[in-house]
Amino acid sequence: MSSLAFGLGLALLASLALNGSYLLQHVGGRSAPAVAPRHPLRTLRGLLGSPAWAAGLAIGLLGWALHVGALARAPLSLVQAFGAGGLALAAPAGMRLLRERLSRAELAAVALMVAALVLLATGARTAAQPAHVPSAALALYLALAAAVAAALAARRPQPPLLGAAGGVLYGAADAATKAATIAVQRGHAPAAAAWIVAVLLLSGGAFLCFQRGLQAGAAVPVVALMTAATNAVAMLGGVLVLGDPLGRGPAVRLAHLLALAAIAAGAWCLAPAQARLSAAPR
Repeated sequence: MSSLAFGLGLALLASLALNGSYLLQHVGGRSAPAVAPRHPLRTLRGLLGSPAWAAGLAIGLLGWALHVGALARAPLSLVQAFGAGGLALAAPAGMRLLRERLSRAELAAVALMVAALVLLATGARTAAQPAHVPSAALALYLALAAAVAAALAARRPQPPLLGAAGGVLYGAADAATKAATIAVQRGHAPAAAAWIVAVLLLSGGAFLCFQRGLQAGAAVPVVALMTAATNAVAMLGGVLVLGDPLGRGPAVRLAHLLALAAIAAGAWCLAPAQARLSAAPR
């Protein structure tokens, strides 16, 4: 098995774990104290008091570790695409366990995502890791993402906007994580440490925004906007900033760009099914 194929397989497994963690955290967060961004430690203690939320955190950490492993072996845009494509597996399996059915639109989204993943896997190619990360460009990209998230979360925003803010920060954290893996593989310890700090800051902000959004509003718009924003920011960062390879030739590159857009659209369509899973009886 090639390094690329192994990385994409890890991305799918990471997606299953992370989607399961979101559902458990939504269930557990409903009975936990309100998320207070100004008091992160108190907020974390309150959330850990819920067994369901704590289980979701453990599964989420496993998913994050798998995601980092995937980023170390495959381009960011492809890892994010296959991570989003994990919904095409998680949603039908979860709905079957609940003895419910996906709507026609949701089934169409599953089929679209599977076809797009096959297209990406067929024409994907492994590129050598760059000798260095475009640090200035990536730092500017992360700063812009943080500014957008801050604007969405300013004052007293609606829960869906908190989900979008969390997604923007999660996507930016993915780009920083990819940069950290490149720096580690190249033996650039100071650069790796700097990107790891960025990952921690971005992920912490994303965590607070997303958890507060789940507590304060309906899961459907919060999860949908979080997923869409994460996919968009991470994929754009991979293609535009980190120079991810999309295939050989203009036609293949165009097909891959369309496939990435199709996966993002499919993830948006499957968000209601994801929310129905989280609203199921405990």
